[in-house]
Amino acid sequence: MACNNKVETASEKKAAITVETTLVQQADIEEYLTFNGITKYQKKENIRSNVTGYISRMNFNIGDRISKDQLFASLRTKEQDALKDAVKIDSSLSKFISPIVIRSNVSGIVSVLNITSNDYIAEGDILASVVQPKSLVIQVNVPYEYEGFVSIGTLCEIILQNEETIMAKITGILPTIDPVAQSQIFLIALPDSDLPENLNLQVRTVYREAANALSIPKSALQTNELLTEYWVMKVVQDSLAIKQSVIPLLRNDSLVQVEPGSLKVKDVIITEGAYQMQDSTIVSKSN
Repeated sequence: MACNNKVETASEKKAAITVETTLVQQADIEEYLTFNGITKYQKKENIRSNVTGYISRMNFNIGDRISKDQLFASLRTKEQDALKDAVKIDSSLSKFISPIVIRSNVSGIVSVLNITSNDYIAEGDILASVVQPKSLVIQVNVPYEYEGFVSIGTLCEIILQNEETIMAKITGILPTIDPVAQSQIFLIALPDSDLPENLNLQVRTVYREAANALSIPKSALQTNELLTEYWVMKVVQDSLAIKQSVIPLLRNDSLVQVEPGSLKVKDVIITEGAYQMQDSTIVSKSN
């Protein structure tokens, strides 16, 4: 009999499944709404030609900063070209062949450049576009069904593609709805940011929250294919895993709030190794 007991004990130890566990806890949980956003400059100005002629000199490239009234380019007219030979005969005509200057009407960064040296331009042509960095905003597309949860002054977390985050508030709203997506554009002003235009990012804001909520890690929660039943594997008697039904409530990136009653604080639940585990399985805790 003693030998048989030893065999059974060894078999039980061998059958135990090693799992990772944690304790049910109380925590503050915030559930977020996440929307798509894109950076845009609200203020863009065009530098236009005030005469017709040929570009003789250009001082700027795309990406250069320019100040208001700063010399942008010089040009010469056909009439000035025709006077070059006449100046050799009558030097008093030299005052009429001085380059005509075009100055910037705004301060900012040159974002579009439509000309190069010796290009022929007509009066009124757009030579360049200048954006004002302090006019940078994020356009946030909010489905109209969530319109009641977002308003001017709502605090948001902006998540960049490199996973950096910026905290800011909704500062404006456009009074139109996209006819296809049925979404409305909200604006977040970022006057001190150096983000480029047309950058896709995510914007999230608090949707619902609960203080001291009974919480479990997301990795502990299991469900069926229809998402109609939810459960965790709770460890009792230090080594027996039993299936415990739960009702999930709020969720964040790492935690899930569960309805009180099915679990209590400091219950031991499995976080790793419980997938497809049967009820009343013998387990061995690795932590």
